[in-house]
Amino acid sequence: MDSEILTYVVQAVGGLVGGNILGALTRGGGGVMGRTIIGAIGGVAAAYAAQQVPMIGDVAKMWANLLPESAENSGHLANLITGASGGGVLGLVAGLLIRPRD
Repeated sequence: MDSEILTYVVQAVGGLVGGNILGALTRGGGGVMGRTIIGAIGGVAAAYAAQQVPMIGDVAKMWANLLPESAENSGHLANLITGASGGGVLGLVAGLLIRPRD
């Protein structure tokens, strides 16, 4: 149970980093707090999509063996990258759609 929660936390952290970076580059996304929330949701959603859609899961499996000496750390790194990519995509979309009213 603890490792399942840790998996979601790692995916969310990856998502908030990716969402903040791409949201900040597009200068949108509802500010830092909005980009953080959107990125975390995108990170967990990407991991869920990787479990449900075989094509996305195959892409996520490509980086599952980045640290061959430690299977557990390699799994966490794969979850972090999956979360960052999902958060980045959602952060990019939110950054382009949610713009400040200046």
